[in-house]
Amino acid sequence: MSASHHTPRALTTLPRLAVAVATVALGAVACSSGGGSATSAPTSKPGSKPSTQATATTATPAATPAASTIVPNTALSGPGAFLGPVRLIPVGGIKMGYRQFGSGPELIMVMGDTGTMSDWTVNLLSQLGQHYHVTIFDNRGVGYTTDDTSVPDTIALMADDTAGLIKALGLRHPALLGWSMGGEIGLTVAALHPGAISALVSTGGDLGGSQAVNTPPAVAEELNSPKTTGPQMMDLLFPADATAARTAYIQQLGLIPPEKVSDETLLRQYQAGQAYGSFEGTWDKLPDSTIPMLITNGSLDKITPPGNASIIAARAKHAKLVMFPDAGHAMLVQDSGRFISLVTQFTKASGIE
Repeated sequence: MSASHHTPRALTTLPRLAVAVATVALGAVACSSGGGSATSAPTSKPGSKPSTQATATTATPAATPAASTIVPNTALSGPGAFLGPVRLIPVGGIKMGYRQFGSGPELIMVMGDTGTMSDWTVNLLSQLGQHYHVTIFDNRGVGYTTDDTSVPDTIALMADDTAGLIKALGLRHPALLGWSMGGEIGLTVAALHPGAISALVSTGGDLGGSQAVNTPPAVAEELNSPKTTGPQMMDLLFPADATAARTAYIQQLGLIPPEKVSDETLLRQYQAGQAYGSFEGTWDKLPDSTIPMLITNGSLDKITPPGNASIIAARAKHAKLVMFPDAGHAMLVQDSGRFISLVTQFTKASGIE
C-alpha cells in the first residue's frame, strides 16, 4: 500500500479487514474452522529478461535449526493441518514466529501491514505448498513474533528481520513473495540484502519515498475509519463484480486461528509506513540488484494505485511486469490460479526448480 509525506498511509488494513469481515464470516468459520474462533481476531500494500545469477536449489528442506522451538498447541486440525506448528527462532534480538510446509525450492512469504500468518488463505498456501517448501512468518510485534520497542520500526528494519530469518533457518537463497507492505519489505530486501534471496515476487507494493503514487485520501480515510463495515472493506479489496472471489475469501477466514496484534504494534507499523514515505533507500539501491523480479498488481487496486507497479518495473534491471485486469488489491486471492501459475513459471524460468 502506498505511503507518502502528503497522504497518511492507511492504518491496519489487513487486521481491520479481518475484524470487519469476521462478523460476516462467522457462520462459515464456525462450521469449517480447524481451531480457534473468530472472536479472537486481531484488533488490528516491462521488464527485461530475468537474471539467474543467484538461484535456489530444489531439494530436501533444511533440517530444523537447533535454536528453533515449537509453540505448544499450535498444530492445526482440519484444512490447515498441513501448515504444521508455529515455531520460534531468535533473530537479531527478537524471536520470530514461523510455520513451514510443502516441498520443493524454498519460498518465503511476507505479509502486509500488521497482517499475521493467519491472514494468508489456506487455499493459496496449500497450492503454493505443492510447488515449494514454504516459510510463512509474523513480522516484528505481530502475532507470535516479539519486538524491541527501544528502536523505531521501519520497512528497512523488517527487511533486516526477513534477511535474518532466512539466515537463521538456513534457507538457501529462497524466492520471496510479498503482498502489500510485504511487497515493500521484499523490494527493500532485494535492494539492501540482494544476496539473501534468489528472486522476488511483489504484489500491491510501492518503492516509498517521493516516487510512490499515493493512496487516494478518501480510500485511506475509509480504511482507517472504525465505522467502516465488512462489506465496505471487501469493496476496497475486490471489484464489485468479483462476487465469487469475495465469497471464497470470507469462507477462508478462520481456517487458520487468528492471531492478535497489540495497539502498540498498530502504532509502530503505522509509523513504519509513514517513515517509508520519506525513505529513499529502496529506490536508490534497487537498480543495483541483479535478482529476477516479478512485479504484479491488480489494475483496479484502490489501495495501492497500479501505477506503482510500472514505476517499480522500470526502476529494477531484471523485472517482469504483469497487471491483472479486473482485479483489486487482493488479486493474488481473487485470481489465485493464474497468480500461482505465473509465479511457478517465473521461478522456473529464473532457474529456481
